[in-house]
Amino acid sequence: MPAAVVASSKQDNSVPDRIVEATARLISSQGLRATSVDDIASAAECGRATVYRYFPGGRAELLEVTLGQGVERIFASCARVTDRAASLAEAAAGTINIAVLELSNDAVVQQLLVDEPDTMATLISPMRIEPLVERASEWGIEHFSRFVEPAIAAHVGEWCVRVVTDHLRSPAPVIDITQADIARTLVDTFLMPTLTHSTTTRRH
Repeated sequence: MPAAVVASSKQDNSVPDRIVEATARLISSQGLRATSVDDIASAAECGRATVYRYFPGGRAELLEVTLGQGVERIFASCARVTDRAASLAEAAAGTINIAVLELSNDAVVQQLLVDEPDTMATLISPMRIEPLVERASEWGIEHFSRFVEPAIAAHVGEWCVRVVTDHLRSPAPVIDITQADIARTLVDTFLMPTLTHSTTTRRH
């Protein structure tokens, strides 16, 4: 690639984006403990003060932002599967299956699980994930309401995110929902029976 194109590409990225991208690269390659704000500033080609100007919380805030972007990418991937589903059960099973597959390929998450499992455990503790649960509830309304009433769609969204975070908390999950058929069995066994026929048929 010509040097001019590379230079133009760097200029197109905003400074905050470059900082977050640098954070993700460094954590993925060397872990959180070995990554300092100075390292991030160097990798982002800016000064330490610039990092704190955009992210006053420093490394902790950058970790939250980096993981948050990963979460949004996962929601987008799940939506592509869910929106093609023919039933609520298929949609919910596809959601949890794709989510755990995406997490297994997320370099930042996987490095944290290896390098700092305590940090990851704190981040996905029941108390800390409430904002994520709220986001999943909104997402559920958007993507499951074609099958059920909005309140039930929100419940299904919450159920999906709790299943996925429970999967992350267990190093060797008893139920391996990276397998699509097992994800569907989980939905059919534990989710669908809790929903009455009247709630799983959208009223028009």
